[in-house]
Parts: sequence; C-alpha cells; structure tokens
Amino acid sequence: MAKIISRMVNGKQYHYLSYSYREGAKVLHIEKYLGNRIAEYEELAIIQEDFSYEIFKKLWMPTIEEMTKKYCERFDSIPKPMQVKNLRIFGIRFTHNTNRIEGSTLTLRDVGLIIEDNITPSNKPANDIIEAKSHMSTYEEMIISNREIDWELILDWHEKIFELTKPEIAGIIRQYPIQISRSKYVPPMGGIEVLLDDLLEWYKENKEKLHPVFLACMMHFRFVSIHPFGDGNGRMCRILMNYILFKNKYPMFDIEYKIRQSYYNALENANLKEDDMAFIGWFCKRYIKANEKYL
Repeated sequence: MAKIISRMVNGKQYHYLSYSYREGAKVLHIEKYLGNRIAEYEELAIIQEDFSYEIFKKLWMPTIEEMTKKYCERFDSIPKPMQVKNLRIFGIRFTHNTNRIEGSTLTLRDVGLIIEDNITPSNKPANDIIEAKSHMSTYEEMIISNREIDWELILDWHEKIFELTKPEIAGIIRQYPIQISRSKYVPPMGGIEVLLDDLLEWYKENKEKLHPVFLACMMHFRFVSIHPFGDGNGRMCRILMNYILFKNKYPMFDIEYKIRQSYYNALENANLKEDDMAFIGWFCKRYIKANEKYL
C-alpha cells in the first residue's frame, strides 16, 4: 500500500509517497517526492491519484497490454456468430458470480438453464431467478450500447435489474444512512448526489486520458464506496467496470464468487485506510490472473 514517509536530510525533514511491492524474494519501492511539506487534503488526493497511476503503468500496464493484444487478435479472428456466443457464455458466468457474491443461491448450471433453456430450477428463491434474468438482460444491453456513463444510464440499468424484485429502491438514489454487512466501512450518510456528480465529472474528464483498465478499476472502487443505492451497488459497479473495459476493447473481468473474501478485504482496506492502492493492486493482479489464457 502507498504511504507517506519522512526522511531527515541535513537537519531538514522531507516527505515522500512510497509504495512497496515484492518481486521474487526482493521487496522493492516506488517513491514520489513531496517536498518539505505535506499538501492539504484536496491537493494531496490529486498527487496520490497521479502516483497510483504511475505505479499502475510501471507494474501492470505492460502485461495488460500484451494480454489485450492477444485477446483482440483471438476475438477478431473468429466468426461473428462465435463472438456472440462467447460473449453470451461470459455473460452467464458473470451473471452467476456477480449475483452469487450478493447472496444468490443459484449455481452456474442453474443460471445456464434459466438463460439458455428458460428452465426454472426447483426449490430456488423466485427473486434469485428474476434477478438472474434481469441482470443478463442488462448485460446484453451493455454489450450493444454506445451510451455515455451518466446519471440516466446508471439509474436506468439499476432499475432494469431490480424493478421486479426491489421496486421500492430500483433506480432511486438513497436519502438515508446505510451499512454494509460484515464491513467496518460506513458509506457517506448524505450528499450522495453531489458525490456521484463529482465521480461522473471525474470520469468525463479522464476517460480519454487514463488507461481503460485503471479507469474501470477506479470507477468500480469509487462508485461502490459512495454506495448510492439502497441495494445493488456491487452489481452496478461491476457492470459499469465491464462496460468501460468492453467498449475500450479490453478483456472483461468476471470476479468469481470463490475469491469474494479477498475482494471484500481489498475494498475494506482501501476505504478504511483511504488508500486506493490497496484495491488497485488487488484488482490488477486478479484481472491479469482471470485473463491469463491470453498471455
């Protein structure tokens, strides 16, 4: 994780941002000089984001670019019907895992039967089945969409996923405090519209400047940290993440249910320690591992 360290030189104190990482048996460091004073909160936040991006470019971007080149070559080389089929298979797996992380009882086979054969599994909650269909439908819309990420899209997709199971919150920004189960992190109590406005403005300003994988990662983390809805924030941040990746021709990221605990831990650490790198590092390593077949 990135942290501020201080060193004494000729009786004067100088400050640095420092990030430690392991390469084989060695522990290496990336540092950024801050000067003889620590900037105020807003200025420091900008410096820290720039530092995080420098780390991303040094440690993970070369591998991601190599991986993506091979992904695009493979994707473009297969017939269009097979492209559609592969995207549908990914969508079924993604729908299964993203809902399973949030408590769905459906197996991958259940989701496949629901989506592909319209067969309803017995002894499964009706809401789980409905939300699987709704999420897959939204994913398929995402694949063909060219809409901008803005208020209208976010409210629309949230409503599409939850209008039949949670109509009281579907597409509605919360106006009340909320807690996250099994987490010490407490999302903002109020000012949700302002925070989401700021995030969307940040996205608009940076979507042509930042690497798409870094952009997707930060959108994921910052959106779920705001927690703008009464429920469904995890599913929304993951579909927005994959929208950014897919539209920029990068492999999508299916965060599997089996790694959910390390996923929760990375989000928790990043929020409680106010250190984006706690999530960025987890995200990049897991993203590369999830798509290592292209390396």
